[in-house]
Amino acid sequence: MFIVAYRLINLRNNSRRDSTDSYIAETLLANINEIDKLPIDSVAELCNISKSKLSKFVKKIGFNDYKEFRDLVKNEKYRSGYYGYEDKLPMGRYIAKEGWEPYLKILHQDLDCFTEKTDQNMIRRLAKALYEHEEVATFGSVYSQTAAVDFMYRMAEEGKYIRTYTYDLEQEEYMRNMDEDTLVIIFSNSGQYLYGDGMRKIGYFKSYLKRTKGEIALITSNEDAAMDPIVKYPILYSFSTNVHSQMLMERLVMEMIISEYKKLL
Repeated sequence: MFIVAYRLINLRNNSRRDSTDSYIAETLLANINEIDKLPIDSVAELCNISKSKLSKFVKKIGFNDYKEFRDLVKNEKYRSGYYGYEDKLPMGRYIAKEGWEPYLKILHQDLDCFTEKTDQNMIRRLAKALYEHEEVATFGSVYSQTAAVDFMYRMAEEGKYIRTYTYDLEQEEYMRNMDEDTLVIIFSNSGQYLYGDGMRKIGYFKSYLKRTKGEIALITSNEDAAMDPIVKYPILYSFSTNVHSQMLMERLVMEMIISEYKKLL
């Protein structure tokens, strides 16, 4: 899932069911595999709206114009997995192909790998930074954003109130303007959140992060991303095979951070 579907789904989920925005988003999602072949007037007709109304809609969800919207639909249609990370197999695809029993054996190996290779000292460092910073945010894209939301609520249980935003544009705006007293904890199994990962065009780099004044923590399985100079707190985990159970591993890391944070209280 990439930027077009991501934004349409978020808008649909944050709009009244009977609203025009919800109807347009649902229509575009239902026809997502055909949009790259259709001109703006055809898509506007599908949505029962004018071309100008469709142009305003795509700008509302963060695209410059209909052409950029359609180009990204076409670009995303032919991509799968993470850009530049296609050799990794999501757990769901493996289970669908091989079944549960082989997957559970891999998961057992992954847990051993996780225990052996995860740096506990870095977990403690990040927990200390979390404790010391008053302004903290946590972000991710798509599945990793659900980990960020869970982390926000788990920290609230400990009396620490941190921020998160579902929309990628709001995340970007926050990071562009954060100051030196801000800590941002990013969940990104592929590590591509720092660079693109489908949330922007291929080749797009979040160059503004190079100039950020805030501190960045990255929870990832991508060693190169973890070692990027902009990452002050790299939390690196690994897998025993090319099957990735990141939704489970991210939550293990989350609970480890919270456990260390509670000790500081």
